[in-house]
Amino acid sequence: MASLDVRIAALATMSSAQLRSQWRQLFKIEAPDVSRKLLALAIAWRLQEKAMGGLTLSTKRELAGLGAQYAKTGELSADPGASLKVGSRLVRNWHGEAHHVTIRDDGYLYRDKTYSSLSRIACTITGTNWSGPRFFGLRSRSGRAANG
Repeated sequence: MASLDVRIAALATMSSAQLRSQWRQLFKIEAPDVSRKLLALAIAWRLQEKAMGGLTLSTKRELAGLGAQYAKTGELSADPGASLKVGSRLVRNWHGEAHHVTIRDDGYLYRDKTYSSLSRIACTITGTNWSGPRFFGLRSRSGRAANG
């Protein structure tokens, strides 16, 4: 960790040319035309990402969803809904049977199979198309987070 701290601290004293060179080494492309400060911040992020890991898959999915929403509507909803933490379990009783879903970093685990969305699991359980978040009680009919 000390080496990472030293590398990040050194960014503050680098010239724009040195930062652009560092950018090329890390990102394998030419640096964008942005301020020296922004280059240093982005390089620091990349160094930390390489040393400690990047965004979780669930965070990447959430960001992709927000990007798709923005591209479609030009807006982002103020209420992102319930935030599911890795390891959380959802339980839904359906026709007298309890259905358990575990939140994982790579998706949702239901009956020893990983699914990419809660809606696919809801469809598997009911045989019809459902909103997964609504089926599991995370959203109300209006689309707002339940209990929120």
